Amino acid sequence: MTPREPFARATAVLRAILYLRISDLTDTSTSIPRQEKAGRNKADDLGAEVIKVLKDEDKSGFHTYVSRPDWDAALDMLRQRLADLLIIFKVDRATRQGIPQASEIIRVVYETGCRFIAIADGIDSNNEGWEIQLTLAAHQAHKESKNTSIRVTDLRADERDEGRWMGPRPYGFLVTPERKLELNQEETKVIRAMVKRLLDPKAPASLRSVAAWVNSQGHDAPRWASRKIRIAQLETKGEPLKAKKLREKPLKSPNSWSWPVVRQLVTSPVMTGHLPHKGEIYRHSQTGAMVRVGPEVISLADWTRLRAMFGTRVPIHWTRAAVPSTKSKDTGRLVTGLLSDYLYCGECGSRESYDAYWIRNGKPWPRYRCLRRQFSGRCPGTLMKGNHADHFVTQALVTRLNALENDHPALVAIAERWNDLRHPEHAAQRHELEARIQEEEQFLDRLEEEKLNGLFQGGRGEARFRGRYAAANERLTNYENELQALPSGTALDITFLRDGMLFEEAWENWSLSMRRDILSLVLERVWLFKAPKSGVKPSMDRFRFWWVGDPAPADIGVPMTLSGGVA
Repeated sequence: MTPREPFARATAVLRAILYLRISDLTDTSTSIPRQEKAGRNKADDLGAEVIKVLKDEDKSGFHTYVSRPDWDAALDMLRQRLADLLIIFKVDRATRQGIPQASEIIRVVYETGCRFIAIADGIDSNNEGWEIQLTLAAHQAHKESKNTSIRVTDLRADERDEGRWMGPRPYGFLVTPERKLELNQEETKVIRAMVKRLLDPKAPASLRSVAAWVNSQGHDAPRWASRKIRIAQLETKGEPLKAKKLREKPLKSPNSWSWPVVRQLVTSPVMTGHLPHKGEIYRHSQTGAMVRVGPEVISLADWTRLRAMFGTRVPIHWTRAAVPSTKSKDTGRLVTGLLSDYLYCGECGSRESYDAYWIRNGKPWPRYRCLRRQFSGRCPGTLMKGNHADHFVTQALVTRLNALENDHPALVAIAERWNDLRHPEHAAQRHELEARIQEEEQFLDRLEEEKLNGLFQGGRGEARFRGRYAAANERLTNYENELQALPSGTALDITFLRDGMLFEEAWENWSLSMRRDILSLVLERVWLFKAPKSGVKPSMDRFRFWWVGDPAPADIGVPMTLSGGVA
């Protein structure tokens, strides 16, 4: 391919385009005016008329995902023969993407016969060898940006080890000049109110209901709140141009809370005062210790529970505490029935659903009913009023507990929960320590996996591995010792477990989630069978129990035909 001759025109005056670009426009920046001045002077030297000045402000020339509309417009004008000359101050103003985009400029010049000039680089397409000059300059510009990216990556790794905040302001905090976080009192009140609703033991709220509640209170969404604070800061610092640009820049989302925003907020590690990195708490590159960046809004234990309920990659010991206590393990929805997930139909093996809104004779009549029968499946169906079923299972639970030996694991676990009710401060400490122990154990597992994958090479890498491993082991030992030092629930008087009346009194005062927690420690599953004939009163003999520690019944718990055989 060879360049075409400049296309013929009626007038000899060259039509010139100036292209200007700056990555970050500030109130004190003079780059754009200087580029334009140099471009106009060059056009005057050539006797050209500047017919268009195109500029991309606050646009990166390195990242391929950044759209530069005025650069695209400049090339389009050349392709359409609307201009004869493109002037830029330096090649890195046109591109920092290297040789591929330099090739695009060369192709446009070859196809149209237009002229391309880069003032500072001394590149003029009328000169021999300009293609090589342009290619080398574009390659150099790309390498400069790439080296800057490497330096920034190294800087950010060092800043993370120092516990400095480098991102946009997180909701609930203010960023200090030292790039540490301090609490924004008004926003932290909103966060703690949301967490209180989500972790309410009596009636835990859903993410959607919490989002609706925050909207009803009139609180700004995180992005809008951050923008208002940033505009106020810029005006205080005397930077009206930046403040005006930020005020006029449209936001992609409306000023409204949604359930994904609530979920992302309450499950972020920054809520615990630790530095987040890739969705997890950042660990120091040398010691492996969790790096703090500011004060906590919620405790690590509460954050772990929220991650178990709404997040991912959580310790398994929290999963059982949150599910099925407050949510159904099958549907993931909040439950209102004590036996949800535990009660099954003895006739077909399907799960029994809890209908809390059934009305009978003008009065509420909550009930458990066979889910298969509910959807017209092949089952004669089982049905029982909710309070009757709950009463019989509770009675069976009391009988089971009275039959347990004093050192039975289920009885010990119940005693621990009773200790939590009597001394909630001990429970909070234990949950906090358990969360930290689990975090350290996961960190040790990751270290061992990295070691096996060859990430610690040579003597220096081995020393680094041993140092981090030893430090994590020491922290783990300290947490375990602190946990051992906490008062044990077995030291409390648990006579109420042996006294049916005392236990039932305590049971009545517990929340639904606490009752389901205790139920999960003792009961694996229970089946409800049809009454021998209609009209008889509910009775205990319609239930079949599978208790923790007992073998699973072989003759029930699987789908059956109407005749009783296995389907």
